[in-house]
Amino acid sequence: MLRGRDVKRWGSDQKAHIIVPQDPKQPSKGIAQTVFQSRFPKAFDYLSKFKQQLETRSGYKKYLKPIGEPFSSLYNIGPYTFAPYKVVWKEQSSEFECAVVSSLDGKVVIPDHKLMLVPFQQQDKAHYVCALLGSSIARFVVQAYTISTQQSTHILENIKVPKFNPKDDTHKELARLTKQCHERVAAGISVVDLEEQIDELAAKMWGLSKEELKDIKDSLEEMK
Repeated sequence: MLRGRDVKRWGSDQKAHIIVPQDPKQPSKGIAQTVFQSRFPKAFDYLSKFKQQLETRSGYKKYLKPIGEPFSSLYNIGPYTFAPYKVVWKEQSSEFECAVVSSLDGKVVIPDHKLMLVPFQQQDKAHYVCALLGSSIARFVVQAYTISTQQSTHILENIKVPKFNPKDDTHKELARLTKQCHERVAAGISVVDLEEQIDELAAKMWGLSKEELKDIKDSLEEMK
């Protein structure tokens, strides 16, 4: 499980785990209690110890209990939850930071409810979108119109991200640079030079001059 506190720009650090007892064919529905108890008795016995607490969850009482979902069900789970690649960012943060997450030790990383996510089936698409959203230009736009408690998915309605084209050299280069950013951040190495290249390519895509890009970066620094 990936928590908001575990996400930073170009990286994440998963420190928690979660049991997601949902029906693989219908991820929005929990595994039927009889099936769960029969197929996964140890997991069922473990969760049963917390049945009272699980039944008092606000999301369960409001959305799941009225439709007969078992006490172990989770709210707001769908196919997107299990996408092989996701671009994520914190819903509440003083600074807009995004990263690409995939799997860890063969298990899909599950963002918690404090993280926004955009699901992808292909790695390059995810890194391309992350590059544009992580650029100084996009971060300036987000900082200019949002507050720290409302960095929701509406961001994608206000920042135009062109559809990824695997034949476009600029798109491919943005994806490559973002992959390198993630690798360097994981190794504790500076990414300043890579971020400058990302900014230049993003400015080119959005039709901004070098002077306009410099003004944006200067203004972004003043906002911190």
